[in-house]
Amino acid sequence: MIDTLPTELVLRILAYLPLQALRNFRLSARKWNDFFVVNQSTIYHHAAVLHNFVDDLDMLLPQAKAARGLRFLQDVPDWYQYCQKYFQLQRNWAGQGSASAKYYGGQPYDIHRIKVDEEHGLVITTHNFGGLTVFDMDTTEVLWKLSAGYVRRYAHCEYENGFLIFDRIGVSKEVWRLETLYSEGDGPVTSYPDESQFEAWQAASQEWPSTLRRGHFRPWALIDTPEFGRAYRFVYPNLLVSGLRKAYLWDVRTGELVLEVDNVQGNTTDTGDINYVELSATHVFICSSSALRVFSRQNKSLVLEVPSYQLAYGDLRLAVDRGPAAARHGLASPSEIVRIPVEPIDTTALYTASYAEFSAVHVSRDGKDIFAQLSDSRVVAIRDFMRVARGEVALKKATLEIGKTVPPQGMDEHFSIYLAFEHGRTAVITTSGIYPMTLDPTHHGLLDRERAARENANRIPRAAIDAGLSFPDIVITALPYYHDRRQLGKVSCVQMTETKMFFVWDAMYKPENIDFFRRLGFVEPLPKSAQTQTTASTAPVSAASGSGVPNQETFTQPEAGPSGTNPFTEHGTEDANTGWDPDDLEASAEITAESATTSTDAGPEVAAGNSGMVTVDFVPYDDNDEEEWEDANDGEAGDPRLWPAAAGPIVFCVDFSPV
Repeated sequence: MIDTLPTELVLRILAYLPLQALRNFRLSARKWNDFFVVNQSTIYHHAAVLHNFVDDLDMLLPQAKAARGLRFLQDVPDWYQYCQKYFQLQRNWAGQGSASAKYYGGQPYDIHRIKVDEEHGLVITTHNFGGLTVFDMDTTEVLWKLSAGYVRRYAHCEYENGFLIFDRIGVSKEVWRLETLYSEGDGPVTSYPDESQFEAWQAASQEWPSTLRRGHFRPWALIDTPEFGRAYRFVYPNLLVSGLRKAYLWDVRTGELVLEVDNVQGNTTDTGDINYVELSATHVFICSSSALRVFSRQNKSLVLEVPSYQLAYGDLRLAVDRGPAAARHGLASPSEIVRIPVEPIDTTALYTASYAEFSAVHVSRDGKDIFAQLSDSRVVAIRDFMRVARGEVALKKATLEIGKTVPPQGMDEHFSIYLAFEHGRTAVITTSGIYPMTLDPTHHGLLDRERAARENANRIPRAAIDAGLSFPDIVITALPYYHDRRQLGKVSCVQMTETKMFFVWDAMYKPENIDFFRRLGFVEPLPKSAQTQTTASTAPVSAASGSGVPNQETFTQPEAGPSGTNPFTEHGTEDANTGWDPDDLEASAEITAESATTSTDAGPEVAAGNSGMVTVDFVPYDDNDEEEWEDANDGEAGDPRLWPAAAGPIVFCVDFSPV
């Protein structure tokens, strides 16, 4: 083809091929490798567009790096390495690479809510005992604070595009603006901030002086809602607050009320409660005790209602096999991630809780895809939910339902804790574990679309997919380090960015602390299997390494098998349809050397490590801790104030950025 077709036509053909296929072409013959070297920029620029690593083909490399704002991309010199780094990020999230761990928090150890600004490098937290803190994302140092005497206990907060919102006791929501984005003369046209906000701002500025004002906020508005808000959500530029019967929408830029939606709990006389709210540019989503309801922002009409308390929401369900995660309990590092197999089932025999209600819902940034959580640990995903609203496909045909674990292990009745959804991935936390999920691996370049069309990685019948099932190729992973049911039940927040996952977890579980608290009995003992491996020094991953790679085989991509084999199976050899193997890239470089041409290097190997903050005195973090203090003082542990490590909720961060 190289000898017979014009170069422009060959490049046009290659523009439609995924990275896996491009790699195969490059390795097939010396002529192909030479062609890739000469046309590398054009080929991998098109590949970046195909895999959604860049917005459009007109965007140059410097513009692409600036638009994404990801630290690991800033130093890449060409499109080849841009694609290589971005592709490795997708693999890391899917359990096919490595990650690192980092921790935010200190005295007091009482993190409640988390918000993250990856563009400006900020981590924002509220606290169980009051206050608000802004951390530097890279260094974990504190940049700015509002005092515990000003921000109420257990305050919820929202953040996006430089606007920070948190609630007062009562009906008021405070809006603050990132100072580095504030210009004199800016401000709302109504809902002006009050004097107490300016006093708190001045006090914080004096306590945290800075010429750059990085991570500092200043008052913007004070929004008083007509009734007590049961739940609120901010998606720039709108703040949604819901009462029991009515929802209200403000534009935070102006402080103006722009929309009211009546009867958000439908026509039922049983009002129940409002569990969660969400919004997109076109719809308002209300999770109440009785149903998940979707309203049009254009005409305020109810466009979709999904009742609670159903045994099944989809004709086909995926049961989660947490065996691979359980096998790593006591051995995994804080950043280790493993692939979790799923089993398609069409029975409700595993389901024992028909009382489950919708506890949370999120919608994709384009407003099309819904991911909702039920209180009994199940989640439901609907791609392009308006297909269902318009009657084009039945709800049970479109819904992918995920939840119950197989085989049952001990206490198998689990409950939902928290849900996040960003960049085509979700983080689901239940009392059985923490599960990052990649909804569509073909979108992220992890799976070739043509291969996905031929065989399904999760063994889902083709008839179900053809009938309209959502996200049949979903990839589910788990973080096996975080398996303590007691601690999972205390997770008060989880947040996701394109490269990181942040969640609240106890400082007792930092690698340097966990053995101490295990001896005190505050952390559950190691499983027998882990004790055996630890004693024999055969554990493949050090808990302090942060590499997240239990062994080489776990992250080796499988070879292509006959129809029906799982392209994501954990063992095997790399092939053209499943990934981008660095060994093959090295072989490509050897081919180039033989032909007296220089090829781009595959890049350094990933080597991740943990970093943490210095711990200080123990501080109570929930209502049961006073008894633990007394018990500890009566035993060998001594005075907790003299302990060498601290306990209480802080922010754990798992960073999937390629190194």
